[in-house]
Amino acid sequence: MEQGSTLPDDFADADADVRADASPRYLALARSLRAEIESGTYPVGGKLPTEMELCKQFGASRHTVRAAIERLVRLGMIKRTPRVGTVVTAARAKQGYELAVGQVGDLLQYAATTRMRVLSRDLREVGDDADPVLHPYQGQLWLVIRGVRTGEDAGTPICYNEVWVHPDYRGVRGAEQDIEASVFHLIEQQFNVSVSRIEQVIHAAALPADIAALLGMPAGAAGLWINRQYRDTAGNLIEMAWSVHPAERFSYRMVLDRTWRSGRAQQDG
Repeated sequence: MEQGSTLPDDFADADADVRADASPRYLALARSLRAEIESGTYPVGGKLPTEMELCKQFGASRHTVRAAIERLVRLGMIKRTPRVGTVVTAARAKQGYELAVGQVGDLLQYAATTRMRVLSRDLREVGDDADPVLHPYQGQLWLVIRGVRTGEDAGTPICYNEVWVHPDYRGVRGAEQDIEASVFHLIEQQFNVSVSRIEQVIHAAALPADIAALLGMPAGAAGLWINRQYRDTAGNLIEMAWSVHPAERFSYRMVLDRTWRSGRAQQDG
């Protein structure tokens, strides 16, 4: 699983179409190299091939190879040293998870590569103590699904999830057991509705005892709390979800491309 940290922009010097093409592929390259490290093809203490050699082996661009290598660095499996090369430092990745988001599709991909183990599913009336986002819906019965999300290896939990589903969609099927995608994906499939906008708020707070226990963390440990609101094309709320992550296992990466120029820059140009 990925190691959380402050991360650089792997594609800072690539134009937009290169980034779009490289992003999915660098993940595949990183997984292949990771598998080869884990199998001993590249043992601990040994070196990976150079960037140019990897470009030739995979028939990939320099940007794609660099992004794949950087991902393995964040996993704690390799270390890049000038004039020495890229050395394998661990046969297994460190615990943690990194979520890289640039568009709605990235959240869809995140859901597709993780699994939510459902802990409970029940109807709750929205009361005065509900999240402020739900205050316009007081008195309504919303479906609340609680669970723990894990990665591809179903190992250490990535986060605690609490999903509030609008009454119009509380009959959603497939959310009674482990969910391989996401609740909003199930809603889209079954109700012919499309999530067109996701509003997100992130803040840091300590983990309460009950959530900390589910995540295998001590009560009071630092946590990253992410609130997401999923809305349809008319702006209507479909669901609201909380994701609570142990801070030491998770990082959130976002790349913002500048698509406009200042008035002074336009004049100078």
